[in-house]
Amino acid sequence: MERFLDKVFCGNAVNLLRKLPSVCTDAVIADPMYMVAKSKGKTCVFDWGIEPGQGYAEEWWTYHQEMYQESLRVLRPGGILAWSMGAKFRPHFYNWFGDHRIWGFSRYLKRGNNPFSNVWVVQTKEKKGVRFPDVDGLLEIGPPPKWTKWHPCPKSEEEMRFLISHLTKPGEIVLDIFCGTGTTLVAARQLGRHWIGCDLSPNYCRLALCRLSLCCSVL
Repeated sequence: MERFLDKVFCGNAVNLLRKLPSVCTDAVIADPMYMVAKSKGKTCVFDWGIEPGQGYAEEWWTYHQEMYQESLRVLRPGGILAWSMGAKFRPHFYNWFGDHRIWGFSRYLKRGNNPFSNVWVVQTKEKKGVRFPDVDGLLEIGPPPKWTKWHPCPKSEEEMRFLISHLTKPGEIVLDIFCGTGTTLVAARQLGRHWIGCDLSPNYCRLALCRLSLCCSVL
């Protein structure tokens, strides 16, 4: 397991998951591709190619189902899976995930923009829903850094720190199989967690490694 810790892997998430031993991670916190605002015939493009689901539920689940099942396999008993999801797919959540809870955030920029929302499906390895913590769900985030323009769906460090701090403990292992430019990994490192990242894009992986080399603890 040591050879995987605190590293970023470039490639298909399924290939990495198959190499990981069972019950080896404490949380899988990831933002799968869903492109729910798109439709077939329109561009759903990352720098590595066209997004497989193109905003359609059946195609999305066909592509992600094994990744989800493998994510549960590598979790330790009581471990947490949190996947960011498009609300357009909500009618399918129970069939895909079984029991779960939806965590919803309202996010607003410090410079005063109106709040905007995001949802996460959160459950244990045993497919039991995890309740939202007894805290406010309004997150104040800073102006987006320039690097966010290089990815179609960047997440803020504030949001990822909230998830990681409430779903894991210091020293535990956070796995992000769609790590993009590395925000989950940066937040995990800042909070004293181990991390494992994976993405299809060599460019995103290089940017993630650069950000990790520059980040420091916020504790």
